Amino acid sequence: MQLPSYVALSQQTALQRQVEVIANNLANISTPAFKSDRLIFSEFVQSAGDPADPTATMSFVREVGSVRDLRDGAIAPTGNTFDFAIQGPGYFAVQAPGGTRYTRNGTFHLDGQGRVVTVDNFPVLDSSNSPITMRTGESRFEVTAEGQISTDSGTLARIQIATFTDEQSMKKAGAGLYETEETPRPADPKQTSLRQGMIEGSNVQSILEVTSLIEVSRRYQMAQNVMSSENDLQTKAIQQLGRVA
Repeated sequence: MQLPSYVALSQQTALQRQVEVIANNLANISTPAFKSDRLIFSEFVQSAGDPADPTATMSFVREVGSVRDLRDGAIAPTGNTFDFAIQGPGYFAVQAPGGTRYTRNGTFHLDGQGRVVTVDNFPVLDSSNSPITMRTGESRFEVTAEGQISTDSGTLARIQIATFTDEQSMKKAGAGLYETEETPRPADPKQTSLRQGMIEGSNVQSILEVTSLIEVSRRYQMAQNVMSSENDLQTKAIQQLGRVA
């Protein structure tokens, strides 16, 4: 394989990863509070190894990470008392098997113990890091924009809405959850509010994703054409050398 083929293969590898990310974004277009991802690439320069020109280099593409689009998704009413949407920065804190995890997906319900839990039955935590539990016999469950919970017998607790300085460093933990080593801070009520009976949708923009997919497909084909042309040149060279011999 000659130098142009190496460069083209490097590009194809990067484009393949980009397709995977775009496909994942499109697959989660209906997932509540899903945030789309974008890959970050950089140029990787390496010596071409040409004895005739020691200064010659090859330029490759290298994936260095990904970035999450942190913009809010559209909020839609559901009429469900235990559905919540966060407007502005912030995450719900939940008690997962591996420790406290964070999520923007506010699709909650009550379990058999009267606890407010996620779709995976992880307890939602209040501002004191305790599971939010309805008192026996109570039916009213109202939450203010600041997260204060009121029931038939009065104030129950405050839903914890945590914010972080570096959201991009939060790692995906599956099922719409994130984990981080950063200490959470309470959300600023001037920037963040809670909406009861609503759900935040995915912020994936289907038109942009499909457009990106088309562009990536074209670039992949161009790289393939480079490799095919290089292969044809090698084949012709071998055939001509065979005739001379």
